[in-house]
Amino acid sequence: MYQVPVAAMKIYSRLEFTNINCTSMDPKVGEFDYCYLKSVNRSYKYFSARYKLYVLPVKAIRINFSLWKRYNGYKPFLYNVTFDACKYLRNINSNRVIKFFYESVAGFSNVNHTCPYNHDIIMEKLPTDFVNQRVTEILQFPEGDYLVELRWIRFGNLSAMFRLYGTLS
Repeated sequence: MYQVPVAAMKIYSRLEFTNINCTSMDPKVGEFDYCYLKSVNRSYKYFSARYKLYVLPVKAIRINFSLWKRYNGYKPFLYNVTFDACKYLRNINSNRVIKFFYESVAGFSNVNHTCPYNHDIIMEKLPTDFVNQRVTEILQFPEGDYLVELRWIRFGNLSAMFRLYGTLS
């Protein structure tokens, strides 16, 4: 009987987006124009969102980033960080956790410069495969159902909440 050496064995994981929820908490500050998951075929799925800002320019915004894992309901998992987004964008290397997740979306978003923002916030066609490579090869997460939640806090009030659900198997 032939045995495969342990060093030659590879385990493959796969991330799949399962749901997205975008909620505008303060319609005077801004609203989501669209927010959806699109499945082009069995292997290509992406999400897109556009947050239309009504109070411009944006010179200060805080973001609460949290990662949740489903056990018996969603429970906090590893990260729950609140940071000043404008300050962070001036020095991207100031927080490694935020940098990892920022780099996962920056190439598909127009949030790639420092404040002030005089335009809508757009995330266009972030593919599952790109995020999959980051959470299975670069920073390996255990299998399970996950929720990434972003809360945008402006003028001390919650103005928008973004939730992206996914399954890592």
